[in-house]
Amino acid sequence: MKSALDCIPCFVSQGLNVARLATDNPQVHERIVREVLRRASQADLAQPPARFGQRIHRVVCQLTGQEDPYLTIKQESNELALALLPAWRERLRSAENPRQAAVKLAIAANVIDFGIKGDLTAEQIPAALESSFAAPLMGDVGGFFAAAERATDILFLADNAGELVFDRLLLELLPRQKITVVVKGGPAINDALRADAQVAGLEGLVALMDTGSDGAGIVLEACSPEFQRRFAHAGLIIAKGQANFESLDGCEQNIFFLFKVKCPVVARHIGQAVGSLVLHRNVPEAADRAAAPPSTEAREPNSTTGNNITLKDKV
Repeated sequence: MKSALDCIPCFVSQGLNVARLATDNPQVHERIVREVLRRASQADLAQPPARFGQRIHRVVCQLTGQEDPYLTIKQESNELALALLPAWRERLRSAENPRQAAVKLAIAANVIDFGIKGDLTAEQIPAALESSFAAPLMGDVGGFFAAAERATDILFLADNAGELVFDRLLLELLPRQKITVVVKGGPAINDALRADAQVAGLEGLVALMDTGSDGAGIVLEACSPEFQRRFAHAGLIIAKGQANFESLDGCEQNIFFLFKVKCPVVARHIGQAVGSLVLHRNVPEAADRAAAPPSTEAREPNSTTGNNITLKDKV
């Protein structure tokens, strides 16, 4: 999806938040904000927001000398999520529909996002997770699991540290012998790196790889050739987080997006309310045509086709 004018204030706010996280020096804060403002004034709004976000964080790292400003936050998020995991595991085990609850929790945990909500603290995560889990879930959970069973191989694009701990409960219900979990190749906000996947207990549970890039979301041309090859040939992709949706929506791949709608720009684009938990399927146009009836005579009157399957279930 494209950026919008509404994204520009968000870019500046994110730049200031990470600047304050990286250093206490107000003069450096000012330099960073002025540089972000300069770049924002020239931003190509035809590009997804994740592309500009990557540039912001590179500027901050260059001007502060901090390679990973969110390192401590990620470690705290992992520790807290691991402490909460046993209770959530039991809740899912006793749920009326454990698969549905696991999907909902994996999406609800997308609230552990220090890029959009820069004032979030680790202490606030338990209450934020409970509130997020109470939001409506929009999407076809049965279709999601059926597609995973049919797929020959699955790329699972991880999002945030801490969130990835709760993803583990969903991964345990999926055909994990087919799954490769993909983390970022370098620091990108509080996105999970390989070390976070190891702390979450995923090593040995599923295959692991990284994007070869330090960008939030997936900007394919910035990723490693190996990841690009795996992405192009994946039977199914599961993409966590709003940044992955922003950067991959409409691409020619079979993708399930699992994310919490966090801003009005994305809400308008996808047609769901801010705060909704969304399980959204992107179907390649070629696959959509192949699945369509062979002639117009075989279609229902006034039927239409498109790239996206309708979000039909509200839980």
